[in-house]
Amino acid sequence: MRGLERKQRSWPWRARAVAALAVLGVGCSGRCGGASGVGPLSKEEARAIPGVVAFLSERAGQKDVWWVTPDGKETQLTKGEEDEYPGPPSPDGKSLLVVAVREQGGLQFQQLRVVPLEGGGAVVPLNAPRARARNASWAPDGTWLVAESDAQGFSDVVKLQPREGVPEVPLTQVKQGCFEPSVSPDGTEVAYVCSREGDPEIYVARADGTQERRITAFHKEDRSPQWSPDGKWLAFISDRQGQDKLYLVRSDGANLRPVSGAAVEGEEREAAWSPDGQKLAYVSRLPGGRSRIWMTPVAGGAPVALTDGKQRDDMPAWSPDGKYLAFVSERQGDTDVYLMRADGTGQTRLTTAKGADWLPRWVARRP
Repeated sequence: MRGLERKQRSWPWRARAVAALAVLGVGCSGRCGGASGVGPLSKEEARAIPGVVAFLSERAGQKDVWWVTPDGKETQLTKGEEDEYPGPPSPDGKSLLVVAVREQGGLQFQQLRVVPLEGGGAVVPLNAPRARARNASWAPDGTWLVAESDAQGFSDVVKLQPREGVPEVPLTQVKQGCFEPSVSPDGTEVAYVCSREGDPEIYVARADGTQERRITAFHKEDRSPQWSPDGKWLAFISDRQGQDKLYLVRSDGANLRPVSGAAVEGEEREAAWSPDGQKLAYVSRLPGGRSRIWMTPVAGGAPVALTDGKQRDDMPAWSPDGKYLAFVSERQGDTDVYLMRADGTGQTRLTTAKGADWLPRWVARRP
């Protein structure tokens, strides 16, 4: 599952950070795409790219949320005493969901907050600090969202409103836990992971928690469901072949198939749907702490490598127009946010401050 238990086994640079949140050289077996040294984009092209990229920065010795324009202008969004992690932006692009994390008495407490991107607005806390409040997903109209919560059990999927003081509504009540909810593009259904059968499997239910149906059934872990923009497919991670690989399945459980087949070596993760739903960007994890970003057509065909795999490149996030990707790289010695065209060309460094900058979230409108 995409939670604390799994993230603690992640790579060393991320282990200390993602454990707090619990919120990722082979040759080119598919077609080789853009080389990591190609770029950068011109300032004119960068200024024309819509939206901004929110990201987590450790430049101040703690974890704060910043945002950066595609032409490199940075602004700090949060300045609290707690560590704060960027979650998904609201559908209207006016605010960002943030997970605030603090430790007290050896215990960790998490709180979901809605933070306005424009000045003058109030930060809205959605829950009292607790051990589990994370992995949120917005409804398309922005009037509600779902998340993981331990308010009434180990881990339930709950529905919340983006207003202070409104009680959350449990959608699942499973002793073994349910995790990683994802709202369908039309807002009628929620996909999530449950461990009620002894291992994590993918389920889908109505937005009120009724009419639950099981999508996957295998004796290995299936997790991290992500809806396609048209709501017809779910991408998910499974270790059913002995290592983590990405799969696609119809929302009724039909037509299950691997994303890359045998074309890409290494573990796969961090699937990101293109806005038109025609492509998936994802990451293959390589030996020596390296990783590589790939693109594959959903209709079928060989994956294309967008980065060269000589260092760590991961966490792809699509621009609103589907023409660019933000991603994270260590190619210049520090962990920074980069930008590239969707074909892998024009790779451009966006952040340059000392300290790790990572976890990019593309916001559709500029503050």
